Amino acid sequence: MKKLLIFILAVFMLASCSEKTNQVIDPELEKEEDISDIEEIETEIEEDDPNKIVSPLDGLKYYPEELSLRPVAVSLDNHPRARWQAGLKDAEIVFEFQVEFPYTRYLAIYLAKQPEMVGPVRSARPYIIYYALENDGIFVHVGGSEDAFSEIKRLQAAEIDGLYSGAMWRYNDTGKYAPHNMYTTLKSIRDEAKRMGFRTEANFEKYNFNEKSSKLSDNYKDSFKANKINIEYNKDNTTDYVYNNDSRLYFRFKDKEEHIDELNKEQLTAKNIIVLEQPKSVLDSVGRLYLESMGTGKGIYFTEGEGVFITWSKKSEKDRTRFYINDEELKLNPGNTWIQIVDSVESVTNE
Repeated sequence: MKKLLIFILAVFMLASCSEKTNQVIDPELEKEEDISDIEEIETEIEEDDPNKIVSPLDGLKYYPEELSLRPVAVSLDNHPRARWQAGLKDAEIVFEFQVEFPYTRYLAIYLAKQPEMVGPVRSARPYIIYYALENDGIFVHVGGSEDAFSEIKRLQAAEIDGLYSGAMWRYNDTGKYAPHNMYTTLKSIRDEAKRMGFRTEANFEKYNFNEKSSKLSDNYKDSFKANKINIEYNKDNTTDYVYNNDSRLYFRFKDKEEHIDELNKEQLTAKNIIVLEQPKSVLDSVGRLYLESMGTGKGIYFTEGEGVFITWSKKSEKDRTRFYINDEELKLNPGNTWIQIVDSVESVTNE
């Protein structure tokens, strides 16, 4: 009986070897599959690292020391002569606002990541300050309107102004010139903030996140498809996003061009896009604006190729803007977020 069992096993092993021998195997393909398997395993290990904790700004996991510092909020130039910007790919949250016609400006919020360089830095406006404050950011700018300086003083904002700080410098290597070429680094800003005696520990309300990324249609019957998003600030200023099924991210376009990061030349992407409706009024002959950034209003949330209508609420300059769907607070998918401030949600189209 024992000999018979050994004989059967031997036949089975020979048959298996013969089957493998008869297969045509591409060595390069086999190598790629092996590498892919290894990368997938490494990714799973990294995601499951028990030493990492969830970031309050993007819902992804980082080591505690990466989240221990105070956020930095940088006002970034978006004039055509300032493009493209450096370091936007590493911001957890980016706001896009209108400023004097026909331009927009960004406010980038940084916590865990440390881009090699950030810029071009540009001037302050009151509503930009309010969103820096709600994220407890050390506000970084170069000059500003009189109203902005008044608000900085009234609200006692921790701010670093490039007009008076050695933490920024003019950078001409990419063919940009003043006022579109002021750059800095997060280390320079945090060192300057420490020298100026600003608080270095964070103190802000976190955003709400799902544990894992999910489709809106899994939870909301009134969600809709949104593979392409167009936001028209005016006929000369548009922002577009196109959803990529493979990466599950939106790729960003500015004025119909791929929006790339100046540092690595890669196109910017967004996991979450939030559109907030805030009516504006013109304050002076220069065209400076007032945006209704406090109170309540309408909006749209886009993620995973889908959208849903939301409402928003911001009680004061320093309170975090809250987002709601059907009176329940919105949970974002883990990843970076672009927040687009518009006059009206009617300026947003999608398909």
